[in-house]
Amino acid sequence: MVSLSRDAMTVVERHGADRASVRAACDILGVLIHGDDGRGGARDAVEGERAVERTAAEVFADELYAKSDADVFEAMCANGGTIFSDGGDAEVRGLAAVMTSLAGEDAGKMKRVMECVTSSVSERVMLRVRCAMAVYTDASERGDVGTRLELFERVVGYCVESKQRAVLPILISHASDAKVWGNDPKVQRRVLRLSVNLLRELQASEEEVFACMLKYLVTFENDAGAVAEAADIAKETLRAFISSSTMFTGDFASLKGMQHLQTSDADALKLLSVLLTGTLSDYNALVKSNGSLISGLGLDADECMAKMRVMALSTLGMKGEVTYAEIKETLQCGDDEVEEWVVRAVGAGVVDAKMDQNMQRVVFTRCTDRVFSNAEWKRLSEQISQWRGSIDVVQKTLSAN
Repeated sequence: MVSLSRDAMTVVERHGADRASVRAACDILGVLIHGDDGRGGARDAVEGERAVERTAAEVFADELYAKSDADVFEAMCANGGTIFSDGGDAEVRGLAAVMTSLAGEDAGKMKRVMECVTSSVSERVMLRVRCAMAVYTDASERGDVGTRLELFERVVGYCVESKQRAVLPILISHASDAKVWGNDPKVQRRVLRLSVNLLRELQASEEEVFACMLKYLVTFENDAGAVAEAADIAKETLRAFISSSTMFTGDFASLKGMQHLQTSDADALKLLSVLLTGTLSDYNALVKSNGSLISGLGLDADECMAKMRVMALSTLGMKGEVTYAEIKETLQCGDDEVEEWVVRAVGAGVVDAKMDQNMQRVVFTRCTDRVFSNAEWKRLSEQISQWRGSIDVVQKTLSAN
């Protein structure tokens, strides 16, 4: 890499587009393009009666500096490959900062700087990542939210393509900062979709990805006209819930983004509805009527059946005390499978229960609601009112004593 003067580097690293920074940037660019033969020195100075000879780099720098800032910007963009190939880390960061400053509030120029910085996924990748994030940060202070988002998407795309996984958590955290993106649902959707992809790239837990997809779907609640955009995420949300071995409660089926599947994937939506509110008979009838439904969603038939049984058992357990015979009938299983399904439901955290083998019954002390609808909210409200009443009685008794 070419060695540059410390003075020029220091001026450029001020990250400004003042004349001194532009002058220093021209000097550095001249050296990177033409090299430095060691004769660099005073321009137009005289030594006795003889003018000091100038290098090609100095001539280039003088001529470039004499032009407009727009010309300087174009020259830097045009020589982006040379800058990243031959410049030292400090020079590259400084030149990128000057380019950003020269771009000002021009969205097109901001994007060109980002394109220049992220033009290679194999050469000096970490330096490019740092520069890209600096360009985004600097441009964010001047650009509108739309431009800011485009630049952020470019940073994300570059980090994913160049496999810089260590940076992804930082990007996810920034994407989730609502203050950065404002209240425009279109912007929120783009950011949330980007977050979903980042979480997948990072191999985050299914719960994290699912929660992010739900946030995305919620943005359509007051924008039904755009709900068709939600189709792919809605279907993926549905599939993620059904395939999950840890999620057994869902209150998202009524979201407009999900309900729009009625027009494109009605049976898939029906499958979700059956899991949340139906019986095993409903499930078997649906699967029988559409033999490719399960495989078409990329799901495992045995796992889906097991999930349906566990969720159905949770609903049955709401009765409190249930006989083995009732469980057998509800789950459509054999006599020797009843206890197995109770154990599986307890292991999944869906219910708390104790089995009485002598009496052939199961006592449920806790059951997970498959869907938390208005009826469940009402029931919860009634329970809270009862608890409050009991507490009041206890307090009065204590006070009387």
